[in-house]
Amino acid sequence: MALEEKEIKVVGMHCPSCVNAVQLSLTDVDGVEDAKADLDSGITKITLDSDKVSDADLAEAVEEAGFKVE
Repeated sequence: MALEEKEIKVVGMHCPSCVNAVQLSLTDVDGVEDAKADLDSGITKITLDSDKVSDADLAEAVEEAGFKVE
């Protein structure tokens, strides 16, 4: 297990519910330990197992929540 932190920029979050949707969608991905989205900056900090999770997995989870990765 290779835990690491990654930051992604999420576009389209406008309220606390958006933040929750992004965080929940990301933490549902197998291998993601934690996700903290910041509404003001759009930056989401993710703690993940890099052996299990790819950038494409993260982007897919964000898109499923209705947002885009910049």
